[in-house]
Formats: sequence, structure tokens, C-alpha cells
Amino acid sequence: MRVTLVLIALLLLGCKPEENQARPDSIAEAAPTVTARDTLAIFNIVNIQTMGTPEERKSIWAEDGRWLQAFGRVFHGRDTINNFIKKLHADPGYRVSKRINAGAPEIRFLRPDVAVVHQYHEREGQKINDKVTPVRKINTTYIMTRENGTWLLRDKVTMDERQ
Repeated sequence: MRVTLVLIALLLLGCKPEENQARPDSIAEAAPTVTARDTLAIFNIVNIQTMGTPEERKSIWAEDGRWLQAFGRVFHGRDTINNFIKKLHADPGYRVSKRINAGAPEIRFLRPDVAVVHQYHEREGQKINDKVTPVRKINTTYIMTRENGTWLLRDKVTMDERQ
């Protein structure tokens, strides 16, 4: 937890404007900054993505979101993504599996309104074609943007580690 807080502090310091840049004349013109609320919103999106209801999942995706899933299928658009997620979670082979060894999301702000998040977890007991798969070691990268004060999931890439 301390390492995460130190990382967030360093990222916040890295986001401050350069001294020689033009300063806005008013607070309203000031560029957005990263806040603890932004970090919490991003953690919340990751939690909803992994454990939320279908309605909650739909609310976190940008309308033009994209998901490249671990088996090479690409889904475009909030509705298409959420329809696939509903089918995935209804699949008996997926439902019997368990998410284990989930690491905390690692957040990197590229700009105050753009964040890249990496998360690792393992999934055990998943059945594909009636066969139980070995424990899957899964890395997920999320790209999120803040639009009109709301963080949205724009892009998700999921990959299984291979030997």
C-alpha cells in the first residue's frame, strides 16, 4: 500500500506544469489534475469490470470501447462488449471457474485525463470444450479516459501468459 501511495505521489508531482509554460488567467482555464478521487474511480472501474453486475459493467465502458480478449476475438462498442460478457458469464464452463491470486491494479497516469492500468490474476477450473484448462495466468491492460469528469474504460487487452 505504501509503495502504491508513493507511486501516486510521484505521478502527481510529474503532472505539474512546467514553470516556463503559459499560465491560465483563471482557475476555470486550468488543466485538470490527477486527484485521489481519480485513482479511486479507476479502482472502482476495475472492480466493476471483474465483479460487477451487467448494468454496472455497461456503465463503465465508453460508447466506442474496444476489447481484445485472450482468445483473439475483438469486440467493438459498449453494447457488443457487454453482450459478450453476459454470454461469457452465463457459460457453464466459465461459471465453474474461480478467479484466484488477483494482484492490485497498477495505475499509471499518462496525462491527468488518461490512465493505463495493468492487473494480473489467475483463473482455475475453467472448462473449454468440456476440458478443464490448466490454471490461466492472465494479464489485463486497461486504457481509461476522463471525459466530462467521468472516467470510462476505452480499451481492454487480455492475454494469457505462455510457457
